[in-house]
Amino acid sequence: MTVTVDNYTRVLLTVLTVLLLVVAVGLWFETPTTVPSAYGRVPDSGEQLNQLIGKVDKIDTSLGEISRLLTSGKIKVQVVLPPEEITTTPTPTPPVEK
Repeated sequence: MTVTVDNYTRVLLTVLTVLLLVVAVGLWFETPTTVPSAYGRVPDSGEQLNQLIGKVDKIDTSLGEISRLLTSGKIKVQVVLPPEEITTTPTPTPPVEK
């Protein structure tokens, strides 16, 4: 079996081969830029735990303030139902006396 290649295909293949060779040589001799090393640090579990405890204390303080405000009677909470769920006219209930 004989394969014949016309002149145009031969020139095209030669040009592609030369271009691939230029790219390969360029990549081979290209000096890599200095890669910065990763400056990671080992996580400090004690510090992380202290931060978590600090945040929990902050949330606890906020919840305590909200609880004192609600129990003092200075604020009243009213639940409003959507119109579809209201069957009768609601009557307001007086606050609970302690």
